[in-house]
Amino acid sequence: MTLDEYQNKTKFTIQSYNSKDQENFFLGYLGLAGEAGSVLTTLKKLLRDGEGFGSFEEKLQEELGDVLWYIAAISSHYGFSLDEIAKHNLAKTHDRFEVLDLLQIPRFDEKYEEQFPDAFIVDFVEEPGDHFLKVSMLWEKNSGEKVPLGDPLTDNSKIPNDYRYHDVFHLGYIAFLGWSPVFRHLMGLKRKSDPIALDTEDRGRPQVAEEAVTLIIYNYARGNKMLRNSDRIDTDLLNTVKQLVIDLEVASVTSFQWEKTIVESYKVFHKVVENKGGKVLVSPKNRKLEYLE
Repeated sequence: MTLDEYQNKTKFTIQSYNSKDQENFFLGYLGLAGEAGSVLTTLKKLLRDGEGFGSFEEKLQEELGDVLWYIAAISSHYGFSLDEIAKHNLAKTHDRFEVLDLLQIPRFDEKYEEQFPDAFIVDFVEEPGDHFLKVSMLWEKNSGEKVPLGDPLTDNSKIPNDYRYHDVFHLGYIAFLGWSPVFRHLMGLKRKSDPIALDTEDRGRPQVAEEAVTLIIYNYARGNKMLRNSDRIDTDLLNTVKQLVIDLEVASVTSFQWEKTIVESYKVFHKVVENKGGKVLVSPKNRKLEYLE
């Protein structure tokens, strides 16, 4: 039996109500809440009675069936398909929790001549400024040449908060997602060979979106001990991040990928901050971000 077939059969058992609130179907919602409570009551009895609650599995299945009936009834009231609800839920949970092998995911720039290097090193150098500490970045090329990347950064804050090192997060986007309009600009890797990619993926709006993503995550981290002991990111934050990159190539990135990118990038960020600078290895080929020294 499919979910839709079950749903169609439940329509014949939906009761009529005398309440004037029938149009809003309040009782359907209340019934769902009540049956969910019954599921918890069944668990309570198991915890209380242990093996003495011999009918636990039978009772649990019955209560779960009642929950499903109310879900079907509410769905029918609004013309929703249980099959479609199930498909959307699976898509959402796979996006959030399915563990992916990042090495098997194609790089966004794999078909362009303007590719991020397979691996490169960026050196963060902290120096005193006129009023605030400032951090410069040097791209260490294979030739031995050290190329400055952008202008030196301060925290841009009255209260020191280490945001001067936030470019570590942009490097994390390159390493784990193969994406960073900001660093395409800094490294001279805008995709000029493709006018469409250049205009829609490598210019102002995508750069603003990337900076917004970075700042929102940073503010979240400040309220969560800077993610020092975290291996999970709040789903609402991940949803916000995905809203910010709608219509960009990185919109295809799953919540699982974003979570891994954020967690791993913050590990490197803390090492850079603790050492007041240092070299960071970035490898979009191997999906790796590593603090070297």
